[in-house]
Amino acid sequence: MTCGTHEDKKIYNNDVNTRPTGPCCKANSSCCTPERYDPKKITAECIFVEKVYDSKIIKKELDLVISERFDPGFPTEGIVGFDDVSVSCSSKGLKVIPKTISVNGITEFPPPIPGPGGIEQLDLSFIDTSECDERRRHVGTPIIIEQDIEVCGFARITISGKALFTNGKCREFTSTFDVPVDNSLTGFAQLCIPSTEAAFPPSLAEFCAALCKVILPAGTRSLSVVDGDIQVYAALVICIKCEKKVKLPVQLCVLSTGFCEPEEQSGLCGVDFPDLFPRQIDRKEMCDSHGCDC
Repeated sequence: MTCGTHEDKKIYNNDVNTRPTGPCCKANSSCCTPERYDPKKITAECIFVEKVYDSKIIKKELDLVISERFDPGFPTEGIVGFDDVSVSCSSKGLKVIPKTISVNGITEFPPPIPGPGGIEQLDLSFIDTSECDERRRHVGTPIIIEQDIEVCGFARITISGKALFTNGKCREFTSTFDVPVDNSLTGFAQLCIPSTEAAFPPSLAEFCAALCKVILPAGTRSLSVVDGDIQVYAALVICIKCEKKVKLPVQLCVLSTGFCEPEEQSGLCGVDFPDLFPRQIDRKEMCDSHGCDC
């Protein structure tokens, strides 16, 4: 998008250069930033969004012992040891699925609500907040969440190194194999929620991610030769991080410099293209014509 000038004011954009550089690309935010902020050019808008009322980050660790064998691609007879061994782990094949078991002892919930990014949200309108609602306006009601965190899929492990032979020679090897994972962890979390008596009740959203690491407890001695294969004995550590958010819809007044204008890519259409969004109210034009109180 080329910002240039608009309404006689100079504007710039850090994302102007969106042409690819080699095999990579540069994103375009679709927004231009004024070079100088002019209060007359800034518009107040009311937006309807979701606010985070409370949140918690939960960290879990899953430790697994693995014993895998692989063919190095050459005869293993005469191997006396290993050197320069390195091991890495990819968690792309792992899925972490949080499942809420109970909230304040309640195990039956309303159907989930689809949220941003496809994340399902739990409607918390079934929680009685009347006791804390009566005490003070800005006091919330605590909730205790019991949940299972399911970890499934596979961890992809790549191991490489040098096999040392009795004749003093060495041969390099690299092998990649998948370790299946199907485990579950139980956890608890305490959060605070606002009143559920409003037209839009609060909701609970949660999402998780995982990273994995492989540890050779005995160093290079964690590798051995078994029936013509190389066997590796290791610890697979899966680090899980989950975030829980209590969210509620709110209306906010924000200051805006204008609406998003993405870069256009035209085709061969010989007619006018339709608008994707309705025309916005031009407050400046309206005030010039009819006057404004503020």
